[in-house]
Amino acid sequence: MVNMSGYGKKVHRSLLQRELLFGVPTFGLLLIFCLAMVFLYLLRWTFMIVPLIFLYLLLRFLTSKDPWMIEIALDFIQQKDIFIP
Repeated sequence: MVNMSGYGKKVHRSLLQRELLFGVPTFGLLLIFCLAMVFLYLLRWTFMIVPLIFLYLLLRFLTSKDPWMIEIALDFIQQKDIFIP
């Protein structure tokens, strides 16, 4: 149990952690699934199985310490470049 200041009750640790499917955040797994559907079903590129497995292992490795890494990276990419003089 984690005791957070400002709360009268203790907050269970599972309520503070990110949910992962197969060790990868849900958005990352959805991304791999969509790529698999495009490459394997629509284009019939069966040789893309190996890169998709590599992408899964890469996402699992990158998000092992920080499950929010994918969302943070996408927010960083989508930010407008505003330079204030």
